[in-house]
Amino acid sequence: MPTIYRWIKRIVLFVIVVGFIGTAIFAGFEIGKREWFPHSIFEKVDRRIEKVAVKVAPGQPAVYDLERLSSHLIDLEADVAKVPVRRVSPYHTIRENGGGLTSFGSDVLLLPYDGRIYAASSSEDVRQTEVTVPDTNRAAYEALADDPNNTEYEVEAGYLRYNDLVQFSGPNGPALAISYTEYHPDQKCITNTVALLAMDAEVKSIDEVQAAPDDWQVLYRTAPCLPLKTRHLAVEGHMAGGKLVFEDPSTLYMTSGDYHFDGMRSEAGPGIAQNPAAEYGKILAIDVASGEGKIVSMGHRNPQGLTLTPDGTLYTLEHGPKGGDELNLVLDGANYGWPLESYGLTYWDASAIPGSLSYGRHSHFERPIYSWVPSIAGSALTYVDGFHPSWDGDLLAAALLDGSLFRLRFAEGRVIYSERIEVGTRIRDVHQHSDGRIVLWTDDRAMVFLTGQDRQNRSELFATSVNRQGLSRHAAKRLETAISACAECHSFEVDDHVRSPSLARIFGSKIASTNYDGYSSGLSAQTGTWDEETLTEFLNDPQSFAPGTPMPNPGFDDNRLIASLIAYLKLVSESF
Repeated sequence: MPTIYRWIKRIVLFVIVVGFIGTAIFAGFEIGKREWFPHSIFEKVDRRIEKVAVKVAPGQPAVYDLERLSSHLIDLEADVAKVPVRRVSPYHTIRENGGGLTSFGSDVLLLPYDGRIYAASSSEDVRQTEVTVPDTNRAAYEALADDPNNTEYEVEAGYLRYNDLVQFSGPNGPALAISYTEYHPDQKCITNTVALLAMDAEVKSIDEVQAAPDDWQVLYRTAPCLPLKTRHLAVEGHMAGGKLVFEDPSTLYMTSGDYHFDGMRSEAGPGIAQNPAAEYGKILAIDVASGEGKIVSMGHRNPQGLTLTPDGTLYTLEHGPKGGDELNLVLDGANYGWPLESYGLTYWDASAIPGSLSYGRHSHFERPIYSWVPSIAGSALTYVDGFHPSWDGDLLAAALLDGSLFRLRFAEGRVIYSERIEVGTRIRDVHQHSDGRIVLWTDDRAMVFLTGQDRQNRSELFATSVNRQGLSRHAAKRLETAISACAECHSFEVDDHVRSPSLARIFGSKIASTNYDGYSSGLSAQTGTWDEETLTEFLNDPQSFAPGTPMPNPGFDDNRLIASLIAYLKLVSESF
């Protein structure tokens, strides 16, 4: 009998513990869902933890510590604003994605995943507005997951996204336009939807505007209403495109992705991007006065970037499959081939796209004017005008997977070169503000305001160093030769550690502390900082200081020259 009692006690204790855990989980879910007390306290703690331990690309500094970016022609200064975007419970990273930027007076407006529009003019001025956007009917969509009559659908929370917003002044006055994936419960289908919020012409600041979801008017819904998929996810809203750009006097262009109705991640059949009667996998032109729309081009997969140049040229940045990201010049009536033709391969086995007409070629349809191999996961595109003379007229493409900006220089209708500017975090949108600044929206809830500055005059720094050291003409020429030798391998740009560690801020920094991935084990094992003593020892004999280092002996056989070079490096570090 005592044994039976012990087992009964254990079972009762187990049931109590499981019940307690289940109750706690349910209570936490309800608190988060309904935002009951103490939800606000948990959210504040969560934000503080996130600020310290923000997820960024491996090996990269937190975006909130970003001050400068390395660029070929100019220096880029960064002002990083933390945006208090509220989590949606239960937390899911996919919910964090999506959104867009636009200018409104002196502010940049941000529409993130949570449907609350934020305004910011700098890192010191970030605030939530009184404008709330229409409902995507997410609750009704997510309820399918608990409905036993809909087990054929795999419902993933968060895929009904807000994709973009733009402020414009059309024939009916100023307005905000947003695009989003809208679920229609009565038909169990989705559309790419555009809604407008009309505003008084006298409004100068978003702080003067209050709007509820019902204050928006639907301008356009794509056709047909797409049924839920029974293969893979029911809705794949990350394939919506949904980027907007306005052209005077009355045209709103929108990219409409194929939502993975491509015959691979959807039921068997031809890709919807090749169906001329379906407004998916297309670039659309919508008249904001009449609400009528038309297909401009077709054969697109997931065009996540869209920009218009002053001469009316329309470009789109298309998120392709593996190795298939494209920059396309949008031509009226053109077909860009997806999924019948692409430079990309399938994600899962790196084979040719099923049913494609070519392999590694793009000869049957309109070709992209530029492609990225490997893929960068292109997410946004903007035309640069009034930022800096050396950049004006270029395009900026943002990337998710690569965590970089790509500056594209054009001549004679083609891309002459592409400069990769590493940011170190996933960039969701890029926008040029009305005051000329470039603004980024990142997946770690940061708005990055970039300004372009003329390059630091190294000749002036050199002259200053020569004067401070009181060098003779001969000693100055030797120093100049030594600096040139260093520059053959090392950059003097901040955080440019691709070929070798940058020398821009070396003096006073920890040894082997940059994100350069070619450090030898001998150098990595060193402790301390780079100062007069350690630099002198290293420059005299790199191998003795750090056995196995790839740094060759520079051949500086004069300690006076080494001291002069170190003094110059110290001045360079102090100048930043």
